[in-house]
Amino acid sequence: MISTLKQYLRYTSWPIIAAMLLLIIVGLSAIHVSEEAGAMNAQQAARTPYWQIQLIYCIPALGMFVLMSIIPYQRIGRAAYVLFALTLLVLAALVLLPRMLGDGNALIRTVLPGIRGAHRWIKIGPIQIQPSEIAKISYIVLLAWYLRSGDRYRTIIGLIIPFVLTLIPIGLILKQPDLGTSLLLLPTLYVMLFMAGARMKHLLGIVAVATALVLMPIPVNAPADSRDPEHKSRRALSYVNYESGGKDYALCAAPLVMMKSYQLKRIEGWLRQEDAAITRGIGYHLHQSKMIMGSGKWTGRSDWNNTDSYFQMLPDDHTDFIFSVIGGQWGFIGCIGVLLLYGLIFLFGVEIAIVTYDPFGRLLAVGVLALLASQILINIGMTVGLGPITGMTLPLISYGGSSLVVNCAALGLLVNVGYHRPMTLSRRPFEHGQKREKPPAPYGPVAADGRPDFRKM
Repeated sequence: MISTLKQYLRYTSWPIIAAMLLLIIVGLSAIHVSEEAGAMNAQQAARTPYWQIQLIYCIPALGMFVLMSIIPYQRIGRAAYVLFALTLLVLAALVLLPRMLGDGNALIRTVLPGIRGAHRWIKIGPIQIQPSEIAKISYIVLLAWYLRSGDRYRTIIGLIIPFVLTLIPIGLILKQPDLGTSLLLLPTLYVMLFMAGARMKHLLGIVAVATALVLMPIPVNAPADSRDPEHKSRRALSYVNYESGGKDYALCAAPLVMMKSYQLKRIEGWLRQEDAAITRGIGYHLHQSKMIMGSGKWTGRSDWNNTDSYFQMLPDDHTDFIFSVIGGQWGFIGCIGVLLLYGLIFLFGVEIAIVTYDPFGRLLAVGVLALLASQILINIGMTVGLGPITGMTLPLISYGGSSLVVNCAALGLLVNVGYHRPMTLSRRPFEHGQKREKPPAPYGPVAADGRPDFRKM
């Protein structure tokens, strides 16, 4: 048993395991700080603290990490299509059943509870599962398995299937609605296609066409004298406003026409985050987040209980805005420490991908790293005002059982690839302090420094 454990830790990137455990500990501490500093009513004080619930979630999360790291990843790959199909069925059920049966149905209230108008969770007793989180893992496994062989994706026609496999779950996740999770799949697709050998000119061409479609102006009815907040947001985000046929129109980018009112407000709050009127309204979350991070300075502050603001005035500080709590409590040094731990995972994860010869294993490792990188960048970006606010958790740190379990499972797959990578039977040239052999003496005349004397040849 001990020898097996030593072998496991020897041939696995144990720094990844150490960084993962430290990030989980940081997350528990940050969640605890956010609850201690926030003002809770009697009902909230009576419930189980979030950090204790997160600690319970750590048990299945670490169990899933071990499971995903010891099952040979080739076996997981052979079940990729089945796992992906099951995930799509569950996502379709989340979208269709509430619309078919109605939100007032007993089944919907019990099994598919809606939170803030979104049906993203399946409730089984006291346990809530978010299928869109599971979809991230099944998607990576499927895409890596599909791209592992052949070169059909080196043509434009060959890229159709990978993009279809990506757009189907994106569409179902957007219908929940869950904009944050859907944003992760496209960057992951591009990184995996690039590493699989897709032509850069094809990928850039698709980006150019997609950008043109996204920025394409479309007129939408938005009366200037309307008190509807949605009309006001559309006019604020439009290219130009004009009047035609006695009606007011706003020329907006194509995605803005399809977005809902609260999504428009988030984008407006991000683009106008320095406006004083915005910071008191739709930009309130972002304003509070930046204020908390700035007040932490270099080493943070610990007197939150003596104040009447900050953490108490930032909703969802234990989930989407947990990085703000870290910045406020432990300051700039705490934020850099978290980024260094993530960097440790990426450093050794890239090393695993480089030395892995198996195409499926390499793509699996790249997919996991791309997914984690996208999630980290989007979450931290929205926290500091570099991007609009989306429902995005910070991996291994934010409160949430499904997110913690899935991210630990993803790292388990990464460690799995590192453990099962091929081992060399002999030393590589010049490794382990091996000295270079002295090169043989050249034929012909030799100069004083031992080099060939071409002048005498």
